[in-house]
Amino acid sequence: MQAVTVRPKLVIFSHLCNDVHATGAEKLLLAFLKEMRHFFECLLVVPQEGAIARAALREGIESATLPIPLCPAVQDGSPQLDRELESLRTDPVWERIIDLLQREQPSYVWVNTCAHPLPAIAAKALGIPVVWALMETIAEDGPRRAQAAALINTYSDLIVGISETVLAPFSRKTLLSKTVVLPPFVSLREAEPESWFSHRFNVRRSNGWGEYHRVAGFVAAGLHPSKGLKEFVEAMIPLALRDPMIRMLIVGNGADEEFVHSCIELARGAGLGNRIGWVRYAEKIETIYPAMDVLVVPSLVKEGFGMTAAEGMLFGKPVVAFASGGLTELMQATGNGEFLVAPGDVPGLAAAAGGLLASDEWRFTVGGRNMQAVQQAYGLEAFQAKLAKLIQKLPDPVEQLAGLVRGMGPTVYWLENGRKRPFPSPESLLAAGFRFEDVRYILEEKLVLIPPGLPMEEPETDEAPPRRRRRRKRRRRMRAKRSAVKTRKRRGRNRSRG
Repeated sequence: MQAVTVRPKLVIFSHLCNDVHATGAEKLLLAFLKEMRHFFECLLVVPQEGAIARAALREGIESATLPIPLCPAVQDGSPQLDRELESLRTDPVWERIIDLLQREQPSYVWVNTCAHPLPAIAAKALGIPVVWALMETIAEDGPRRAQAAALINTYSDLIVGISETVLAPFSRKTLLSKTVVLPPFVSLREAEPESWFSHRFNVRRSNGWGEYHRVAGFVAAGLHPSKGLKEFVEAMIPLALRDPMIRMLIVGNGADEEFVHSCIELARGAGLGNRIGWVRYAEKIETIYPAMDVLVVPSLVKEGFGMTAAEGMLFGKPVVAFASGGLTELMQATGNGEFLVAPGDVPGLAAAAGGLLASDEWRFTVGGRNMQAVQQAYGLEAFQAKLAKLIQKLPDPVEQLAGLVRGMGPTVYWLENGRKRPFPSPESLLAAGFRFEDVRYILEEKLVLIPPGLPMEEPETDEAPPRRRRRRKRRRRMRAKRSAVKTRKRRGRNRSRG
């Protein structure tokens, strides 16, 4: 009979779970989950029921709902960092996180995004190894950037970044000892190449465009100003005015409807209103990328990675992008450094995109090269090799902290619900029914990670208020009377037997 291999348990805390549509960050986490379940028994914890929880369930991954508040000050490096952290530590959800972890007894905890510190703090309080995955950069201009990085370093055993860019705030010592770069992956099989032709035809026909038109595309989960939609339209207008065959396709949710309409009005004001289309939502990426000829990714913020650019390359599209954070790494790793433009450089963006739109041969050559390069650098096999190395770096699971502990100092603590409750005196420890020989010594650096709780009760003494002393004396007299009655009855029974 073949032995059954027991996989270690991994509890993954997602900071998002949108009700209807999964965001790019959620889709990325789900892709990670599909691969990690080969090594772990996974439980996904989400803030509310939603798309990613339903998708995980379809993949056979259980989920639990726990509304854990976020800490935006970590990602922003904000001066409010200390205040937000203190507020989180006293939030009632703390006890529920502790209860979940004690019930599930995981070998490891995976925390998604830098703005989600509470699960990491709770896990460290119980002695559970923490993998903290960073999908975004900590703001460079944040005055508490170094403090935010120190917080992540303190409450983690392994820091996973989707690019070198997101790991930049950490010290060289931390980078060498406990960081791993694990970029996302793309899969040609999941992109369904056999459907590309029909999707290209359908999207173009719905906008009144033919195969002879050349379409420049812009894709973002949420159409925020920071994604560069305005810069995209401004760069395309002069190209479209010179070339009547050029069209613009915008894909994404109108998070700021007024902003999106203002960008479309720029094109209409230039007489190009019938040459710009907007697809508000596309659940499957294979329905939109085939319709494009060139993909433009003009992000104005330092991207953690640049998944949109990687997807465009997988579909055989040339990509032009601003050199923003992880986008720079991606473009250079795939041989597209020549199509990088300084952030905010609209004329440069127009020149790079215009050269590709003007030449079919050049466009097809770059697109075909991109399809091969992105699979080699960021395909599933490359991801699986990196994930295996990550798993090898995981620390051994340790027994969760509980009971009586002390560090280098004289104070003894009772660990309860993920908090350390100090005994105010040796008498209080004995009065609670404990013994000093049961106290365990733990490293001071582990002890400081556990949030403080209320002190244990001090035993009553004769210094107590008079009313309390009278009650104690009355109770003692009553106990003495009951004991005397029992003694007389016992002696009476003994005489009867004699």
